Amino acid sequence: MKKFLITSTASLILCISLQSFGQTIDPAILKSLSPAQLELAKTELNKSQSSSESQSKTITESTVKLISDDNIIDNSINKKYGYSYFSSIPTSISAVGDLPLPNDYKISLNDQITIILSGSKEDIFDLNVNLDGTILFPELGSISVAGETFEDVKIKLRNLIEQSYIGVQIDLSLKNLSAKKITIVGAVNSPGTYLVNPFSTISSALGYSGGISEIGTLRNIRLIRTSGEIFYFDLYKLLIKGDRSDDITIESGDVIIIDPADQFITLSGQVKRPAIYEIKRDENLENLISFGLGFTNIANKSKINLNILDIESSSVKNFNVSNMKTDLSGVISVNVTNYLNKNIASINVTGSIKEPGFYTIGENEFLEDFIERLEFIDVYPWLAVLTQFDENNLLKSTILFSLRDPSTYKSIKILPNSKLYFANISSRNFDVDPMTQQLINDYELKINHKQGSFDLPVIGKYSLSSFINLLGLDMRDVDSVATYISPLDSIVIKDDFENMEFVAKKYNTVTFRAPVNDLINVSISGAIDYPGTYTLQSDTTLQDLYNMVGDFKKEAFFDGIIFTRRSVRERQIESINKSKEDLNRAILTSSQKGENIGDINIIKALSETINPKYLGRIAGDFSPGSNSSLNSILSDGDSIIVPKNPNAINVLGEVINPIAFEYTKKISVRSAISNAGGYQDYANKRNVYVIKANGMIEKAQRNIFAGNINLDPGDTVIVPRKIITNNPGIDALLPITKILSDIAFSAAALESLSNSN
Repeated sequence: MKKFLITSTASLILCISLQSFGQTIDPAILKSLSPAQLELAKTELNKSQSSSESQSKTITESTVKLISDDNIIDNSINKKYGYSYFSSIPTSISAVGDLPLPNDYKISLNDQITIILSGSKEDIFDLNVNLDGTILFPELGSISVAGETFEDVKIKLRNLIEQSYIGVQIDLSLKNLSAKKITIVGAVNSPGTYLVNPFSTISSALGYSGGISEIGTLRNIRLIRTSGEIFYFDLYKLLIKGDRSDDITIESGDVIIIDPADQFITLSGQVKRPAIYEIKRDENLENLISFGLGFTNIANKSKINLNILDIESSSVKNFNVSNMKTDLSGVISVNVTNYLNKNIASINVTGSIKEPGFYTIGENEFLEDFIERLEFIDVYPWLAVLTQFDENNLLKSTILFSLRDPSTYKSIKILPNSKLYFANISSRNFDVDPMTQQLINDYELKINHKQGSFDLPVIGKYSLSSFINLLGLDMRDVDSVATYISPLDSIVIKDDFENMEFVAKKYNTVTFRAPVNDLINVSISGAIDYPGTYTLQSDTTLQDLYNMVGDFKKEAFFDGIIFTRRSVRERQIESINKSKEDLNRAILTSSQKGENIGDINIIKALSETINPKYLGRIAGDFSPGSNSSLNSILSDGDSIIVPKNPNAINVLGEVINPIAFEYTKKISVRSAISNAGGYQDYANKRNVYVIKANGMIEKAQRNIFAGNINLDPGDTVIVPRKIITNNPGIDALLPITKILSDIAFSAAALESLSNSN
């Protein structure tokens, strides 16, 4: 069985020709082959000739020579298009005498003008343009002509003759033209200053510098005049379309600048002129194909292959497109595939192999035999994908197999036009359709380790230790006994991971335990000797933490110790967001109906002031030695603040002047509100409550003026707002406004107490 990589119809024919020793190779076939294919062809020819000397062969030495003949081999696909143009440009600075002189030709220094007078005065003058830009005309004196067009000089001299002579006619011609001095810089082979032919255009002038180097642009050539005027020239317009409109004639003092090209794309496959083309940023696939002179008659226009450089992943991704307006950003190569002959069975192999592409397959070839023909590079061996379509039964199938487990691909017959995918061991990504990708995801083995969670696609037999080695996981301080779970089989296995070998199943999980898994981080700050973040065992109590942090400062306020928890904060934030959404909908609906929603807006505005930093408090007595501190098990992310003695009372809400004032013994709620200037008009006097320093809420049972609430240092008196509305729809939102109001006041009280440190 010969092993050929098929990249074109020509190489398909070559494969057949090489297997038919009674036939010679058509030279036309060879023109479409790359150098790599030609080397392969020569190797196969030599093998064929040495394998059976007695067999009659008509493949002669001349045929082998034909393969190596540079006049026949078309290597244009490996060359950048257009740069060879300059090799044929003449570099003589002498003007060609039989070319017509354009009227817009500008007179330069050292040009020689022939003036012929006829009529009443007959004479011929050959006048040189002097270094000051003038000619010296006998009897008329010095006349400035440099920089003027030939047509303008004709008119000027004709007018002077008519003024000076009667019955005299004048005729002008340029006898000798001086070379033009220009500068060519940038990405050219020989930058410098040159004397060039006076009829030179941009394209021909570049020949003097040896042409543009292969890093320079052919598409955005700049010419700068001494006046500062800038012209742009795209050589492709001339080479491909024959358009010379922008290929202007140069003038003395011009500077031609060649910048680096932005992007090159290799165009190969079924186009009439494969090559490497320069692409502008606004050009698309249709423009690129037109540079290649269009498709051949066997081009598959519905499957054009693009290789795109992905900077983020540092990889080249492969896509098939049919839209001719496809943007070419990041594209490095385009291959136009051909319609494969269904009589020639093939398989498309992509991924981490040495030579991706189409391979021929035997009529009854099996996957296990085909795999032996491939050479892998950094392949991920635990899962590969074969997708096939049975045209006879109209059945599509996806087969997952493992190179590590031959039983997963044994006795699998390869169908024509199948696709085979191999992932890279680093990225472990597959270029497959979404349904196949989901199947791969189902067979991912999830490994939970102290260094993170890892998903590895696997099929067939595998050992867990091989994945540990692949990932390079640190097994120090990790319990070697891992837990394996197969949920579909209701299997749970605990064993040394070195002994674990399984056959892959869907949704499998392996978990390693380590001491770090049982550790939590808790922060404590305020009036203590050693504030900071402590790493603790997961069963540590608050009292245990107190015992670790040293002594409390004498100003520590034990009645107001603040204990916050991340999960409580998250629930409060979720409640705030939900309440805001409900209020926004109600406000929008009421506004559309023209209803008054002023009070609701006030509550909504109050909620906007809530700082999440002051959410998540667990209320209670957490002083050292208390039941709560002895029994409260800490969680990861908990925070404890030991405030200093505030010796103050706060009054917030619907009072004239929300204030904090010094605490005095036996101060009543009434006195506190009075100190804050008394109630505002919309104060809800019946629902005044107190947030105690420990976070607990106390409300008056009947009459707040009866003195049944004892105020202590750090307490906050809350006077809520009374919501007045006759709108049943708004009335239904009153519980929501109360939630927002209570959370906002609780956060404000906590902020005040926290800032006492």
